[in-house]
Amino acid sequence: MVTSSATTPIIPDLKGKRVLFTGGSSGIGRATAFAFDANGCSVAILGRRLERLDAVAKQLKHGVSIVADLTKEEDMKRAVAEAIEKLGGRDILVNSGGASSGLETTDEAAFIAEFKLHVTGNLTLIKAAEEELITNKGAVVNVSSAIAIMPTTGFLTYGVAKAAQDKLTKDLAFEYAPKGLRINSVLPGVINTELYDGMAEAKGVPEADLLAGLATTHPLGRVSEPEEVAAPIVFLASNAASFITGVNLLVDGGITLGFWFNKG
Repeated sequence: MVTSSATTPIIPDLKGKRVLFTGGSSGIGRATAFAFDANGCSVAILGRRLERLDAVAKQLKHGVSIVADLTKEEDMKRAVAEAIEKLGGRDILVNSGGASSGLETTDEAAFIAEFKLHVTGNLTLIKAAEEELITNKGAVVNVSSAIAIMPTTGFLTYGVAKAAQDKLTKDLAFEYAPKGLRINSVLPGVINTELYDGMAEAKGVPEADLLAGLATTHPLGRVSEPEEVAAPIVFLASNAASFITGVNLLVDGGITLGFWFNKG
């Protein structure tokens, strides 16, 4: 498999910015936390497992951990207030928490759980942080998925929730633009993260074989590394993207260009 040559963009205006992440202990969130840290930002990472959060935060120059459940409204409101207190304010919010297991269930409870995580959860965090973000002319970046626009099997509830998340991104971008707050999202293809460890185990196949098969569904011929998604997130959050809002940016290796014949 071809490996990435992704590099972290260093954007001077990011130095000193205060960033809150959800899902910061692994995958895209972890890679993005390191990317902002490399840009001289102060970073608060939010999740459910303190041990995993601390393991990442201790590697950052200016990192703190905040334990909260993304499906609980009061938890998230408290977490935003705690992050503002610990970092002295808020400039950037990155909603990267949540992932599908790839083991599809389609009952009502599954739909409600996915919407709470990816739609109402994001909305709660943005609303809870809006005063600080507006005051500081900040930015929000939501992490969606190419599955939001690409029909596939096994991801119905996740895909529908992500499509709703993309609509939320555009609607909130329209609402907040006059107040100087930009809101965008990225839509990755398949990423080499811990998610596929569990998926491979559930399917009873080696992870390398699973990823090799998924690589063939991308015109670039490989899956991405988390750093390749972190880089455009950093860009969208910076003043380099000062005239960009309401964009759902595909970072998908071209997978959506030919989804109608992909079988992965």
